Amino acid sequence: MTHGQDSSLPPPEHAGRRRFLKWLTNGIGAAFAATLGVPALLYLLDPRNRPTPAGDFRQVTKLSELKEGQPVALTIKEVRRDVWTIHPNDIVGRVWLIRRGDTVKAFTVTCPHLGCSINHEGDRFVCPCHNGTFTLDGKRADPGAGRRNPAPRDMDELEVRLTPAADAPNDRIVWVKYQAFIQNQEAKVARR
Repeated sequence: MTHGQDSSLPPPEHAGRRRFLKWLTNGIGAAFAATLGVPALLYLLDPRNRPTPAGDFRQVTKLSELKEGQPVALTIKEVRRDVWTIHPNDIVGRVWLIRRGDTVKAFTVTCPHLGCSINHEGDRFVCPCHNGTFTLDGKRADPGAGRRNPAPRDMDELEVRLTPAADAPNDRIVWVKYQAFIQNQEAKVARR
């Protein structure tokens, strides 16, 4: 034994084995992290999990197809693409359209109370879930029979745009900017 060497240290040939086991342990840990982490990261990056962009105007119908004062429920569709699939007729939402002369009002069919689908009954709109009642102008109304209207606000009105129809010079195309709103709040707040 030479001067300065400690007899408690392992011989140098064991250092290589120790280094190998350390690399092996770190490698197995990295493999587990990748196995669990990569799918989680892909989930977070998946476009289906991103917030919906603000709605654009969608072509819904022609003005000539709407009868004066008669509510019509229509579906708004769009082509939606995600990383893997194209959805050609993806339903964005449903709307009530009411023609008044050369103008059109649009309302979501979603009740501002708890999100049930609003029906048209005679001279008013009624939510079948909790009896939320609205006029044909979308204003809250008294449901009658001693009941109260649980809806915190009027029906959610949507923006409408009319443009000339290319195939019929005297007709116009009805475009609606569809948006979903948060339910059970007095203020009309768009969902993000």
